[in-house]
Amino acid sequence: MDPSAPPGAGTPLTVQQLDLVDWQNNAVINTNNNNGDRIDGSDIRQMYPGDTITVIMRGQTVTITGVTFYLADGRVLFTPTDGTRLFDATFQSSTFVNTQGGLPVGAFSPPCFTPGTRIRTPGGDMPVEALAAGDLVDTLDRGPQRLRWTGRRKVDGTGGFAPVRIAQGALGNRRALVVSPQHRMLITGWRAELLFGEPEVLVAAIHLVGWPGIERAPVPEVDYCHLLFADHEVIFAEGAPTESFHPGSILMEADRALYAEIVSIFPELAACDPESVSAARPVLAGREARVLAG
Repeated sequence: MDPSAPPGAGTPLTVQQLDLVDWQNNAVINTNNNNGDRIDGSDIRQMYPGDTITVIMRGQTVTITGVTFYLADGRVLFTPTDGTRLFDATFQSSTFVNTQGGLPVGAFSPPCFTPGTRIRTPGGDMPVEALAAGDLVDTLDRGPQRLRWTGRRKVDGTGGFAPVRIAQGALGNRRALVVSPQHRMLITGWRAELLFGEPEVLVAAIHLVGWPGIERAPVPEVDYCHLLFADHEVIFAEGAPTESFHPGSILMEADRALYAEIVSIFPELAACDPESVSAARPVLAGREARVLAG
C-alpha cells in the first residue's frame, strides 16, 4: 500500500512475505542507481523512510513506522522499521514524508542481545536484562564504562528479524549466544590483517551464518535488548567480544520513538550526521565478510 495515496478507512490489508536483496552486500538498501537492490525480483526505484500507517491489528489500534518502496514493476510496498510484527489488519490512516533516502539493513533488524545473555561487568557476568543506566560494564578499550541507556522491545522473530545462534565456542563464547542478525561480533586473526590491513574487524552476525556453529534460529517472537554507552564500545557477551548499540545508528531515524528517546540523552546527535559517529572498529560489509570466511 501507499501511505501517500492510501485506501479508504476500513480497507483490509494483507501481509506478504517477500525477499529483499542487498545486491551489493554493502549493508545498505537504496534506490536502484545501477546498484541492483530489489524486492521480490523487482528493482527499487524510490523509497521513503519515515512513513506511518495506523491500523487495527488483532483488535488493537497500532501506529507503525516504516519505509515505503516504489518498485520498477509498479508495486508500492510498506514495511515496518520499528520492529512491529505484522498480521493482516484493517487500514485506518497514514502519514507520509517527502524525502527519499536509503536505509542500512540494520533498520530492518536492530543490533541487540536476547535476554539471558551474560555481559561482563566489574562485579562479574550479569544478564543483559538486569543491567540499567548507570551500571558499569567492562569494555575492551576503556575499561569499565557506565551505561547511558538500556532498551528492550519485543519484535517478530521470523524472516529478517530471525535471531542468529552462535554455538558455544564458535567465537570463543563460553555458552551459546543468540543475537539479532545485524549485531556485530569482533573478529580477529591473520585473515583480517592480510585482507583488510586491520587486526580486528566487526562483522554482522547474519554475515557469519554458515561459519561452523553459526545459524539462523527463527522463533515466533523475540525480545531484543539494547546497551548504549557514550561511545560505541566493544564489550563481552558470554566471553565473546561484541559491539554495544551504536549511538549514531541510522536505525534511530527510522524509529521516531527510539530516536526521540536517544536524542533526549544525547542531544548532540540531533545536530550531526548519524553516520559520522565513529564505530569502535572497522565494519565489514557482507561481501567482505564472505572473503574473510574464505
